[in-house]
Amino acid sequence: MKNKWLILALGCMIAACSKNDVDFGYSPTNPRAGEKVQFTNLATSGEEWEWDFGDGSTSQVKNPSKEYKLPGTYTVTLKVDNKSSLIKTKSITVSDTVPTFSCSVEGADTAGIDVFEDVTFTALVYNPYNYTVEYKWTVPSNTRYTQLSETDTESTFKVYFEQAGANAGGVQLRVTLNGVTRDTLRIFKVNDVKTTSVVMMTGDSTYLRQRVFGTRAEIPYPMATDDTTGKKIVNAAQDTLQEYNGKTFTLKDLQKTFPAMTGFSIASRKIYFRQADGLFVANIDGTFKEPIYAGKVLMQQADIVNNRIYWTTPDSVLYMPLIGAENNKFTTQPTTLNRKANVVKLAIDPEKR
Repeated sequence: MKNKWLILALGCMIAACSKNDVDFGYSPTNPRAGEKVQFTNLATSGEEWEWDFGDGSTSQVKNPSKEYKLPGTYTVTLKVDNKSSLIKTKSITVSDTVPTFSCSVEGADTAGIDVFEDVTFTALVYNPYNYTVEYKWTVPSNTRYTQLSETDTESTFKVYFEQAGANAGGVQLRVTLNGVTRDTLRIFKVNDVKTTSVVMMTGDSTYLRQRVFGTRAEIPYPMATDDTTGKKIVNAAQDTLQEYNGKTFTLKDLQKTFPAMTGFSIASRKIYFRQADGLFVANIDGTFKEPIYAGKVLMQQADIVNNRIYWTTPDSVLYMPLIGAENNKFTTQPTTLNRKANVVKLAIDPEKR
């Protein structure tokens, strides 16, 4: 009789151990809708697996993965070898997905974005049921930037930032999905970049410096009092005397070919010069004289680093690419560098700073 009860007790213990042998885990522990959830089967035995994820979907894979489309709390069940005694049930809470956006500059979150660098932000919105989505991009008021996108209501937003600083680049995305609105704000460091600059002097002897970034330029700022390099460059004789290919050119010499010339610059075998009626270009031998700009020109300077000709008018500073055509016909229009008035001296500082 004792043996009978002993066998029965052992059988119950084995059954209990078998029932408790079933377990599973999942990662991440706090998933969001649309995020991959990896389930890990922790049963120490078994050959068949039946998963019920609580949203109507199932799996027979030992270690399945799953994406929940909607937030909520789901009851997940694992049955081993189709035995009702080998079952484990757990609840999993899935949070709602928060819209966010990516940045086209690799490593921007840690390394930052370069000043005046094109950057595209792309909205990342989980929308499995194709609800209507509305986008609205904004930039904090303390951020200096230029918008390159035609609109701020699409899924992408393209800009460049105009001022360097630890927290100089900020962008906010507002997403309205199925009537629910959420905001995401990200702040980026904007890296300063060394580059060439234009140095200027106005008629009242105010010295200015303006750094140039490709086709863009920062706002002109007053030259530091100890910036002797910039002052020396801008005050040097530039448009009445110049050496080119080992030969010295003077204003008096060139006036033999162009009597009305009042100042000049030489670059790439071309002479850029001003007269009372505007700015002109000609081959260095005096042929193919062509107009560049009609109007009063105070000063001009060729920039062989950035391949441009700059000139000043009574109310602004303009530039165009250096001419490449043999007949000196320009195919582009002048671009405004700044709106500084009465810039009477202009020079290029090739040293990157």
